[in-house]
Amino acid sequence: MYEQYQPIGSIRSYDTGLAGAPSLMPFKGGVLGPTEGENMRIAWNVVGAVLVFFGSVWVLQGVNVLPGSFMSGQMRWAVRGGIAVVAGIALLLWANRNRQRAA
Repeated sequence: MYEQYQPIGSIRSYDTGLAGAPSLMPFKGGVLGPTEGENMRIAWNVVGAVLVFFGSVWVLQGVNVLPGSFMSGQMRWAVRGGIAVVAGIALLLWANRNRQRAA
């Protein structure tokens, strides 16, 4: 379960937030949003999604499905796009794997 918050003797010992108010995050995974490695997981997800998107566009341009670019009809861009798609999918899988958390 969650780690329970244990109050400490005086109000001055509390973690204070904006304007000296007590923090709203009394335990791990609290109410204020991402904690610990969560921000990096979000960043890796964004990078992976961008790789998949641009890699897909490059593949389609390389095989001349999306014409109108200097990359259109050039197989090297289809290959590079395929590599980007595979790298993006691998990054998404890696970023979202289930990690063992220390107790």
